[in-house]
Amino acid sequence: MTSNLITAISWERVHLSLTALLSGYSGAAESVQFVIVDGELVFPVKTTPIGDRQYRIDLNVTNFRGRERVPNGTWRFIPLVDGEPWPPLADGPSWPPTCADGDLAVELPPAAGYDLNDVHHRLDQDSRVFLYSRNHAAYVIAFGMSENDEDPEFLMRTYLLFRRGGMSGRNVPKPPLGKRFSRKVLPSARRMKLTNLAYRLLRLINPPRGNRILFASEMRTSIEGNLARVHERMIERGLDSQYKFRYSFRIPSTVSRWGTLRTIYLLATSDIVLIDDYFGLLGALRFSPETKIIQLWHAGSGFKSIGYSRFGRYGSPGLVNAHRKYTYAITGSKHLIPVYAEAFGIEDSAVVATGLPRIDTFLNKERAQKIVADFFEQYPNLNGKRIILFAPTFRGRGIKDAYYDYSRIDFPKLYEMCGETSVVLFRMHHFVTDPVPTPPEYADRILDFASFPETNDLLHVTDVLITDYSSVVYEFCLLDKPILFYAYDKDTYSAVRGFHRDYDATAPGKVCTTFDELVKALQNEDYDLSRLEAFRRENFDYVDTGSADRVIDWLILGDPPARGKATGEPKFRDRATAEVTASPSAASGGRKP
Repeated sequence: MTSNLITAISWERVHLSLTALLSGYSGAAESVQFVIVDGELVFPVKTTPIGDRQYRIDLNVTNFRGRERVPNGTWRFIPLVDGEPWPPLADGPSWPPTCADGDLAVELPPAAGYDLNDVHHRLDQDSRVFLYSRNHAAYVIAFGMSENDEDPEFLMRTYLLFRRGGMSGRNVPKPPLGKRFSRKVLPSARRMKLTNLAYRLLRLINPPRGNRILFASEMRTSIEGNLARVHERMIERGLDSQYKFRYSFRIPSTVSRWGTLRTIYLLATSDIVLIDDYFGLLGALRFSPETKIIQLWHAGSGFKSIGYSRFGRYGSPGLVNAHRKYTYAITGSKHLIPVYAEAFGIEDSAVVATGLPRIDTFLNKERAQKIVADFFEQYPNLNGKRIILFAPTFRGRGIKDAYYDYSRIDFPKLYEMCGETSVVLFRMHHFVTDPVPTPPEYADRILDFASFPETNDLLHVTDVLITDYSSVVYEFCLLDKPILFYAYDKDTYSAVRGFHRDYDATAPGKVCTTFDELVKALQNEDYDLSRLEAFRRENFDYVDTGSADRVIDWLILGDPPARGKATGEPKFRDRATAEVTASPSAASGGRKP
């Protein structure tokens, strides 16, 4: 019986953890390193001592090495002590003295076994099949035992499987003739080759000059949010005289062949690319390593899983994806670095806690006071009212099929709750195009603010925020105002989309699962602020107006500070910011008398 046993297997989204027991080993725990071996291939895996001769082995199966998955293979888990197999081979060491990615295994030393009690049921239960690409592809992690009657070894088999052909059946409509002809003449593989050929030719004809910065989005028609603040701050610092700014903003409904060719040209000939959302075209291009691609993700930390955090679920990315092309991505705090690294399928070191640039303007007291004054000048009938902002996220895969289930809103009850003292402003996610179906007779208390220019500006005049899984809570939590979470589909949403953290435990406000419960909470002002401060601490390393400067200095002009190197305590760059943070609600400027 082998002295090395895998005793437990667990999953957290795409993270696989195994517990290994080295029953006969009594040496230094830190000398132990597990490797996975298939034939001539050997790869080290993260190994952490957890006491009692046990070790935890951790793998991200979608980002194993070099932003790629675990390769296809039948893998054995072998412990090394100071680079040599343990237990030692009978006829002396024959293992390479050092073990690095791609080393060749001359022969296979003893591998870990498994507790044989109820082995098949448990291993089948712990195996995983990740479906993606509309169920046309499957990434399989299957556990089993080797065919050895005397001393069977624990095996991890990995497969990437595909099926050809599209949907079949009488009720499936055929694509238009033009699209069928296009697919026949230019199948996806050929289109990919032509796209990259165009990229290389354009880069050769007009190579980057060292000073071209592209601001781009495929989810917005104009520059907004983090991109807008970085752009504005670079101009304030006079950097527009040193760099040539270029722009590409479009949404799926405005995409055209010539527009795509123009975007490829801009990507090929720019030195730095700044984006703020998913940018599908990146996934099709093999970028020059000299191009710096910086993801200024538009959202703070919400609850819903994105990217590879929902791999194998609804809306799953493929194993080759635009997210993996980022040189850097930003986040608001060091605590969130592993969250974003997992979501984007990149290394922790590529995620930099700069803070979100759009917070710079949000925390400017003078600007906030002007926003409040201008708002009530434009909407004097709302002055003195309790303003309730209803701002949920969308349902659906993305911009093409986004919706919100308005049947979950009881408009008569909501109108009655408002009385003469409250109004509700609806601000739906910009992906949702269907207007709020408010009955005309309720228009004095229930208003659709879809056309209001900036959601963050509305937060300054909001007394109570109603949301669900949206990252709108990110900025609002800085104002010390109550949040109600209307999560009518919490269980379904969790099962289909997934959360990257416990929703009920971390939501900085009261969670309501029925509309009656929501209305009652509004009527009784039944709020829960007990988790608000903890939420702020988790999401903000910096509560100041310097996030855009950190992006510019660390990512555009230079390189990020070395991990672990002190970057200074969170500080306030100006008096206005200090006043807002000392009393967050001061940012709203108060109500006019």
